[in-house]
Amino acid sequence: MKPNGFTLIELLIAVALIIIVTGVTGDIVISLVRGYNKTQVTNEIEQNANFIMVKIEKELRNATAVTNPATAGSQVKKIVFSVEVEGLPVQVTYELKTDATGVGAVFRQEGDDADLQLSNNDAVSGVDISVANSYFILVSKNPDVVQIHLEFSQVGSPVQSFVGNLKLDTTVVVRGTY
Repeated sequence: MKPNGFTLIELLIAVALIIIVTGVTGDIVISLVRGYNKTQVTNEIEQNANFIMVKIEKELRNATAVTNPATAGSQVKKIVFSVEVEGLPVQVTYELKTDATGVGAVFRQEGDDADLQLSNNDAVSGVDISVANSYFILVSKNPDVVQIHLEFSQVGSPVQSFVGNLKLDTTVVVRGTY
């Protein structure tokens, strides 16, 4: 006759199997969470970067003249151009500089209005624009061709699993100059 219950060996084997399954499952869950977080960071950077690039590109493409930089080949942090608003010329300025919190940002100014920060500097969903590595270049005159290079990363100094960087390059032909 066999006694009811488990032997010590059976109990140790069951506990060992539970520990192994829990460890493997924990590693899988941690990997999934890290992958999700990395994707979220990348998506936030791409969304902010694309908004800024499309805004600059659209306005610059519809400009009538680029006034700064004045000479072809100049690499600058500020681009100034004219657009027509209701038949009147208006000067638009885009500038790469740090904001009040020390985060690199893109600022837009129309005429004599105050600067408007286009980039989001929120610690969770914002982007930091590398002012040192981003620039505008007037490639040629008549027609005016402008190259834009912007480098984005997330705000703050995150841990390795939250690191995300994005470089965007584009060249725009100013329609009003040909």
